[in-house]
Amino acid sequence: MAFVKEEVTTDILPATYHYHDANGKRAVGDPAEDTAEFLRMELCLGSLVGMLRHLWFAGAKRPAMPLHYHLALGRELAVVERMDLHLLWTYDGKLFVKPVPHFLLDPAFCKMNLRCLSICSCDDSTDVCQRTSRKIALGFLYTYACLISSESDFNIAKDKHLLPCNGEDVSIKWADWKILTRELLRIYARDSSMIHPRFQHAELRLSRVNIIHRLTSFPRFDPYLRNRYDYGSFFGDNLAWMTVAIVFVALVLNAMQVGLATERLKDDAVFQQASYGFAVFAILGPMCALASVVLGALFHLVKDLPLLLARQRDRASAEPHYFMSNNSQGMAAQNRYQATVPSSSSSISSRPATA
Repeated sequence: MAFVKEEVTTDILPATYHYHDANGKRAVGDPAEDTAEFLRMELCLGSLVGMLRHLWFAGAKRPAMPLHYHLALGRELAVVERMDLHLLWTYDGKLFVKPVPHFLLDPAFCKMNLRCLSICSCDDSTDVCQRTSRKIALGFLYTYACLISSESDFNIAKDKHLLPCNGEDVSIKWADWKILTRELLRIYARDSSMIHPRFQHAELRLSRVNIIHRLTSFPRFDPYLRNRYDYGSFFGDNLAWMTVAIVFVALVLNAMQVGLATERLKDDAVFQQASYGFAVFAILGPMCALASVVLGALFHLVKDLPLLLARQRDRASAEPHYFMSNNSQGMAAQNRYQATVPSSSSSISSRPATA
């Protein structure tokens, strides 16, 4: 799984990892306690798995371009720790890149955790099968073999901290990296099916991934990734494409109206029927789309309502304790002040008598 020199490491796993518990709440776990669950979250492609057939719309099936090429295009390398966001780029010149985890370059760790057991029949539906995780890990490393093709790309990756370092903060050497990339290219040339299909498309345009997600997921019209997580951004993302669709429909209606005014088309029964059908669609289509967006917002509100109420209860229960602690601190400070400052009677009596 890894092809660099095997070194003895004490802890190559990250400090923590984030996940959602059974109640849907975000939690933080220790990867050393449940390595299998950590790898399942780390090597997860999310909703991209359900969009594999439609990824041709978001990106061509080709290797990834080198890092120096992306910088020459003016793109900014944004570091993310989500595998599903790796090599997604935005219209404003941002390319999401996931750094190479240290454990993927450790041969002993990969042999222990990414190899199927002897009882495994390589059926992805079983918990012991690691075939999909191996394909994702190999596909991820294959993208780096394409991203870092020259020594200038290697230096860019080190400057952006995309390559792991050992305990002495020393990154992988250029000679070792060439050995690793050549072995990855041999694996891909020998059997391309060992690479996960997602990474055969390299860079994906985020705006088109959002379109695919809107049309293939539930609830509808929900983008894959949005910049802000509030209802204003939800309506903004959906009303933007609806406005473009309405403008297109208006242009078609104007063209049909001009066609009906001509001598050749005004008596054409087929064109009359098509114009009638499209006019009905122009009336009902935007209304149905807007209703779907409103229903989607209500769905998110109902889904988030228990969590909002739970947070409100936690905040209400914490407020009495907060006020009690503040009152006790205030009384303690007042007592300390009275103990240090003399009273007015004692200060007056201690003054010398004046004639």
